Amino acid sequence: MKEVDCSMAAAIPVLHFDTTDFPESQRFEVWRAGITTHQVTRSDPSVAPFDAVVDAWTLGEMVMTHSRIGAARMVRTAEMAQQDSRDWILVLLLKSGTMDFAIDGGKKRQTMRQGEVAVFDTICDFASDGSAMDSITCAISRRAFAQITSGPSPHHGLILEGAWGRLVADYLLSLVRQLPDMDLDDTSNLTDAFVGLLMAGLRATQPAGNAPLGKTTATARQRVESYIDENLTSCELTSEEICNKLALSPSSLYRAFAHAGGITAYIRKRRLEVIHALLSTTAEGVSIGEIARQHGFVSAAHFSRAFRKQFGFSPRVARRATILVPPPAADADEVAIFRHWEEQLR
Repeated sequence: MKEVDCSMAAAIPVLHFDTTDFPESQRFEVWRAGITTHQVTRSDPSVAPFDAVVDAWTLGEMVMTHSRIGAARMVRTAEMAQQDSRDWILVLLLKSGTMDFAIDGGKKRQTMRQGEVAVFDTICDFASDGSAMDSITCAISRRAFAQITSGPSPHHGLILEGAWGRLVADYLLSLVRQLPDMDLDDTSNLTDAFVGLLMAGLRATQPAGNAPLGKTTATARQRVESYIDENLTSCELTSEEICNKLALSPSSLYRAFAHAGGITAYIRKRRLEVIHALLSTTAEGVSIGEIARQHGFVSAAHFSRAFRKQFGFSPRVARRATILVPPPAADADEVAIFRHWEEQLR
């Protein structure tokens, strides 16, 4: 693996890795060393050699990879998600190949095929068996979602179909082509643009059983979401106050958030998402308890339970993971650099 020498200081950092630089017996193990989120094994060890060619770019809150790899199996358990605090969203585009995957403890099984895009969440379990494939993967920090949208969290294991799926696929293909000609100042806008596009696609591609909202209800929900985001620290953020301020009837408010578990559940979810983002950016001198109190959590025990239930790990782990991410050593190899890029997503 070699880091490309970018003489222009503003260039987007890029890594290039090719297993042909290593003996055949070492190729799989060297590639696997860069995988931090999953347990990886070869689908058929008798097929030799294992080859992998990977290009990777860091855009701050997003890490993109273009990988051409041999057949492999990947597993992420619920226990791993709770222990390692890897907390980001993965978007996968298969340019070629197939991948059978299972989620929810094996209860839901699907097959991804060439040209399809799927979304996965690293706080959830996952197991896959893939053929040799050419793929583009985009790992996005949860902060990027919490900071720019009040929409629903991406759906784990959802394959984006139809026009929206093709649009997201086209964006990823174009982005990989254009990244070499873009600079570091573009990274924030690129991340925001892709997250916005992805969220629009997820809203349009609702899982079966989630009926789309009517126009009037959708408009009411949008108004309420904006009001909630503007008043997350208010102790008066209740359903009654929202109805009074926005001239909504309780029944209209109920309909707008019925599929989100109700307005109280939605407010709690948004507060937790914003707290998660603040734990990643706020000075360590501001206590976790103070941040929680500022966002309506009076009981520290209740807050801790709610945070763990939503993200799979404690607030303390979330803060420690984001504050204690040391930069790679000056002589670090490419695997260490790539791991550091992913660490910054936590």
